[in-house]
Amino acid sequence: MQDILMARQPIFDRNRKLYGFELLFRNQRQQAVGAVGGDKATSQVVVNLCTSISGQFAAFNQPLFINITREFLLSEAFFPIEPEAVVMELLEETDVDDDVRQAMVAWRKKGFRFALDDYLFESKFDILLPLVDFVKVELLEYPLEETLGKLDRLQNFDFQLVAEKVESQDVFKRCMEAGFDLFQGYFLAQPDQVYGTAVAPSYQGLMQVLSLVQSEDASIEELSRSVSNEPRLVYQLLRILNSPACRLHRKIENIKEALVYLGLAQLKKWTLLILFTSSKDIELELVRILLTRARTCELYASLKRLNNPENFFMTGLLSGVDLLLKTKRESVFEQINLSDEIRLAIMEFKGPAGNTLKLVTDIEKGSWDAVNALDLADYRNLFSAFNEAGLWAHETLEIVYET
Repeated sequence: MQDILMARQPIFDRNRKLYGFELLFRNQRQQAVGAVGGDKATSQVVVNLCTSISGQFAAFNQPLFINITREFLLSEAFFPIEPEAVVMELLEETDVDDDVRQAMVAWRKKGFRFALDDYLFESKFDILLPLVDFVKVELLEYPLEETLGKLDRLQNFDFQLVAEKVESQDVFKRCMEAGFDLFQGYFLAQPDQVYGTAVAPSYQGLMQVLSLVQSEDASIEELSRSVSNEPRLVYQLLRILNSPACRLHRKIENIKEALVYLGLAQLKKWTLLILFTSSKDIELELVRILLTRARTCELYASLKRLNNPENFFMTGLLSGVDLLLKTKRESVFEQINLSDEIRLAIMEFKGPAGNTLKLVTDIEKGSWDAVNALDLADYRNLFSAFNEAGLWAHETLEIVYET
């Protein structure tokens, strides 16, 4: 059964062509935003958008409108997202002051766009009107004639007007005549739920990564090792690199490479966001198997002096991520941009990494034909790597998950 990741409501232009989507918080418990808090709701939407497994954003090109709170705006937490991918909606209950204005000025210089949500012509938003790209006018709070009569005061600003909560053909027509640029409401389309598989690393594993990211002395090698201990986080970082909100689209061969592409500043922000939404539930035995498998592949490649043993680690680690995420393997690999070498190694046991992975999984299953066919040196190297990897995985789990 798939998770409810969020809901999305289409926004249309004057020709009723799709312009973008507003993303709305939804979860399995059918809780409203008020039940979980605005900050966590926003974090959950962003994390699910960029790290979950879902086909509903596979070919997404339109901007995403995402609600944010004052605290979220000032915290910088949401800004791992690429500017052109999103429009940040400032909520109507936001306490507006110079701190909010200055934050918006700073982030607009980085290319981000803002909208005022459920706008009711309140004077407190006047200082923000020169800084927004969209004003979403609430149509249901007051009689339509009264609302439309207030539009004149907005004519001197350079933003697009969005008619929000368009509920009938007549309201749509009158808003068109009044000069609105974009339209959203049940008359045009109701929100639909976005389904997929949410990915949640362990709380302890994320805390360890975060502590390293915040350390001035941590090296990229140390970070790679720490991230490698948390298979779900590895998958999430790969998804982020290929998500509609980041659009980096890099083919990745190892964890260090992923971290270099992402950058330490982005890694810190994403780790904070994921930590905020993470479940503390973890299948330790499956993680143990994957860590042992990954480390065995890496050690065996090193003993045989094969090129890029870290790629063998990535192959082993991701070879069972579909089981960890409880979804089809094809769905998992459709949404991360792995190199062909690693993809073929996992899917078809091809190449040196694939051959090594096959030997390791044969040991796990007690299937000995291929293992027994190895020459004596390779046989000893394989079991030496497997035994050392088992000890390493056990020690790693004790440190990371406090078992």
